Amino acid sequence: MVTGPDDDRVAAAKAEIRAAMRRRRAGLTADALAAASAGAVARLRALPVMRAARLVAAYRAVRGEISLDGLVDGPPPGRGPIGYTLPRVRGRDLEMVVHRRDQTVEPGAFGIPEPVGGEVVALADHDVVLVPVVAFDADGYRVGQGKGFYDRALAPLGPGPGRPGLEAEPGGGPGRPGPVLIGVAHSFQQVDEVPRHRWDAALDAVVTESGLVEIAPPRVEG
Repeated sequence: MVTGPDDDRVAAAKAEIRAAMRRRRAGLTADALAAASAGAVARLRALPVMRAARLVAAYRAVRGEISLDGLVDGPPPGRGPIGYTLPRVRGRDLEMVVHRRDQTVEPGAFGIPEPVGGEVVALADHDVVLVPVVAFDADGYRVGQGKGFYDRALAPLGPGPGRPGLEAEPGGGPGRPGPVLIGVAHSFQQVDEVPRHRWDAALDAVVTESGLVEIAPPRVEG
């Protein structure tokens, strides 16, 4: 990927936001983090698109992120079986591995527990992708951890808002756009505007402990 001076300025602005948000997350007490995680998980469980989903990409939290353990390891949120995948780093990329309760895990490249072995599923074949967020804005753009793993994984999925809505039934037949992308964050991680690289992919919504930020599709002039 070729970058230029503007890209460097965007990267520096993102790094500044990232450092500030990491400091705020580091200041959370264990009780505050547990309460925020429980609140966000409850909101996720209530979303129709989650209740109908059959395969959801999740993550294991690190360094003050909202934890999804209560979702991944808890009872299904919908009316039938639901499956989850969890990420594993392979070189510069993420691969999503089907989660099993008896699965062996080991610390990955960044100290995050990763599954050993298991079935790998393409991100495009999920109904919902839950994305960890360091900062986000009302247009659905996010600041990540800075390594680009999710940026590279999400880029092939196409444009942001305009995929199936949060009320939609996943798996709606041939030609259905890709999975619904839902960021997961603390409410304090929302900022006025996220600096954007041209390759950044927008989310469809962000769930926090205190609410849902649903991203409106871009307006088409004409």
